[in-house]
Amino acid sequence: MIPLKLQDEKNTIFGVERIKNRVRVSTVPYWVEIAEGNIPKHISWSKFGFDATAENSTIEVWTGSRAYPYMTTASALYLSSSNTNDDQPYEILGLNENWEERTVVVVADGFNSVAIPGTWIRIYRVKNVGITDNAGIIYVSLDADAGGDGIPDTIATDSKAEIAVGFNQTLMAIWAVPKNQVAYVTNFYASGSAATSKTIDIGLWVRPFGGVFQIKKIITINSGATTQLRYDFPLRVEQKSDIRITANASGASEVAVGFDLWCKEL
Repeated sequence: MIPLKLQDEKNTIFGVERIKNRVRVSTVPYWVEIAEGNIPKHISWSKFGFDATAENSTIEVWTGSRAYPYMTTASALYLSSSNTNDDQPYEILGLNENWEERTVVVVADGFNSVAIPGTWIRIYRVKNVGITDNAGIIYVSLDADAGGDGIPDTIATDSKAEIAVGFNQTLMAIWAVPKNQVAYVTNFYASGSAATSKTIDIGLWVRPFGGVFQIKKIITINSGATTQLRYDFPLRVEQKSDIRITANASGASEVAVGFDLWCKEL
């Protein structure tokens, strides 16, 4: 018997994978295979954010409830808490000065600002990986001496990520595509609530490297409603681009949003 061999576009000969003498054919959706780690050089991401006081301005949906202050140059960052008793380890995810993915773990020291190793151009997730809940708000900021109370002195520009009490993870609908990768956004979703009827404009935006934010999709929902938009053809986003979701409510509202994507190494 002559064994079956195939040849790819680079003229590499390869065999056919078999399980119990049956040719392996996957009927699982492509993105499920990615999530299971079956497709090399692919990784899935789910980004989500929450704003308890969205109102009357188009800003990013994140815990800070204000316009997000993007870094224009790579900078040193520090971790602090608004509660002196917080001493948990925190995992910090983002991009370094070369726009490459980086993950480090830093142990909080209450009010004191703890230096985070390296320099960073983006922070997009911080998680409490300890065994106790954070008692105060956790900040990742530019402030090397957070005023003695753990809160960045110029919070509107210095704070780059925050963990609210009770969540143990950041809630920020903000992400950036690492260097030498391309992202494919598959869907985004939003919900809102308010004491009285409100409308909320939700926008999905992309900022190409060196450019400005461009709207890619906008929807309007009523408070109390939830909606999800799926792309029949995923939205391709190039390396070093920023992705964000914004909200603009006609009155004070709570807004929860998120988007899902996969990344492929180039």
